[in-house]
Amino acid sequence: MKPLFRNRHFLALDILAILITTIASYIVRFETLQLTRDLWQGVVLYLSIAIPIRLGIFYLHGMYARYWAAAGQTELLAAASACAFSSLIIIWVVLIFTTGYAAGGQFIPRSIPFIEAALNAIVVVAMRFSLRLYYSYHRRRTNGSTQQHSTLIVGAGQTGIQVLDALQQKGEFFVAGFLDDDPHKIGTMVRGVRVLGSTDELQQQVLAWRVKRVIIAIPSASGKVIRHLADQCRRTGIEPQIMPGMYELALGKFSANNLRPVQIDDLLRRVPIHLDVTDIQQQLAGARVLITGAGGSIGMELVRQVARWKPAALILVGHGENSLFAISQRLRSEFPQVAHHVVLADVRDRQTLQKTFTAHRPQIVFHAAAHKHVPMLETNVLEALSNNVLGTKTLIDLCNEFSVQRMVMLSTDKAVNPTSVMGMSKRSAELLMLHAAQQQPRRFAVVRFGNVLGSRGSVVPIFQQQIANGGPITLTSFAMQRFFMSIPEAALLVLKASVLVEAGPLFVLNMGEPVCVLDLARDLVRLSGLAPDQDIEIIEIGVRPGEKLNEELFWAYEQQTLIEAAAVFSVNFEDQHGRRFVTDSAESVLQLLHSAQTLPESEVRQRLVNIVNMPYPTNQQPQTHPQNGADHPVQHAQPVPRTV
Repeated sequence: MKPLFRNRHFLALDILAILITTIASYIVRFETLQLTRDLWQGVVLYLSIAIPIRLGIFYLHGMYARYWAAAGQTELLAAASACAFSSLIIIWVVLIFTTGYAAGGQFIPRSIPFIEAALNAIVVVAMRFSLRLYYSYHRRRTNGSTQQHSTLIVGAGQTGIQVLDALQQKGEFFVAGFLDDDPHKIGTMVRGVRVLGSTDELQQQVLAWRVKRVIIAIPSASGKVIRHLADQCRRTGIEPQIMPGMYELALGKFSANNLRPVQIDDLLRRVPIHLDVTDIQQQLAGARVLITGAGGSIGMELVRQVARWKPAALILVGHGENSLFAISQRLRSEFPQVAHHVVLADVRDRQTLQKTFTAHRPQIVFHAAAHKHVPMLETNVLEALSNNVLGTKTLIDLCNEFSVQRMVMLSTDKAVNPTSVMGMSKRSAELLMLHAAQQQPRRFAVVRFGNVLGSRGSVVPIFQQQIANGGPITLTSFAMQRFFMSIPEAALLVLKASVLVEAGPLFVLNMGEPVCVLDLARDLVRLSGLAPDQDIEIIEIGVRPGEKLNEELFWAYEQQTLIEAAAVFSVNFEDQHGRRFVTDSAESVLQLLHSAQTLPESEVRQRLVNIVNMPYPTNQQPQTHPQNGADHPVQHAQPVPRTV
């Protein structure tokens, strides 16, 4: 549909509006339709002032460069601002220069510019937004007559309104209405669209309006709510679409065009935590930031989130050329204004890293590089020690040598009461970082968190591939539980922890409640449009070497404090016992690094066990969990598959 009015038409209409509102102002002021000759002279004088000023201000405010058929909140603010600013100038000119008397009457009474300002604002805004209402009504009438693409929006808040605006601009979908659980909204009209009922009526409204598309526009909804809505949609044969969650919105990712199918991240979404990211922006803006493991799933997200805050330079370190190439290309596409440098190197390569530090002088370092696959590292003990521990030691030394402002190492919940080589190596790296923080407390910090959905080490890609192959999904144990969070959420909280320099050297992300991996597998099957235990079989194959049934976030002697809106725990070791424990443990790690190459793997493994089980000086021993195998290693017999 072609627009009825182009910008040149609005220019003519604005002149007409000024003429009408000026005459109306005199009529209102003098309470008569018969204006005298002196008053008409005042009208002419006022118009000679108001027309050039208003049109000039309107032009500078872009009033003739906007598409008013799709006007929204931004356009309303622009129109109000243009009217207010132009009126202030007119009032100033009239009151200072033109108020006077002629033949016993005022040319321009002092009240006229105030009356005209109010009338003109009403007319200008109404004139433009009536065009938007006309197009909205026309699209609803045209699309509503066929109802071929009827849409239901769940959530009548700000996000739902933005989705409605985007759909109406496209003109491809008839929006049947909103659903919202706020009783004050039910039955009301939002932008001309009715709130039909609560979310419990979803199936009923889908059938009543022959809905073909359901959009969930509640970014603050928990995973439980999303699961309930998605189940209702599937009972009607509709696969719902969803808007990004709160963590994506916090990073400025919102766009009404980002509608996507419901994903496993949405079903496990926790109650959102509203973070103030001002301190993150202050730390990263204009800084030179080095990220190791930049080609990994967490590293990539860190790169993208750091780039949003406009650092002076990003130095991407990794040893996988394909993944580094991929994130480099993505940076060029999404953040062309951010300078970045790709360094193909291993974190154990001190010589190459030293050249990198010399060339780029990083101010902030995020250390995300690590070997993470638990079963694989059980048979590659020296490699786990070398990469995860020696690599961390190398970076610590370089950060001290080049006076880096902040180094943050990403750790894992598997470092707590570890039963695997991977967990023991990450715990050893933690101890080195904590020891370094005793000498430079504002420079070094550790962030510990659980599993990240969709990362390369996550079970999700494995389950998805097994579903694509027709099953079965293999679980090591039906009783296994894990802490989960999304990649954007984990990366944002890592950045948040990196600025909390005064709270301590160790931070643990608030992972919420653990999730049963069996429930996760069943959700993935349902998201694929299949029925768990019917279309896709789920079997148990037995716990693998090094695995625990339940992960933990803290050692028994770690005293944690919730900070930052309960999003992060702080753990401190500033008391005498804590400092002695960290020092003794770190010295044992350094001794092992010095002699590891001359020792058999079995001896290296045993020394790792001894290090992570060192007693805390207060005689309070770390909690052990027999079900996790901390004291009694699991004896792995031949797995016997069985179904759920």
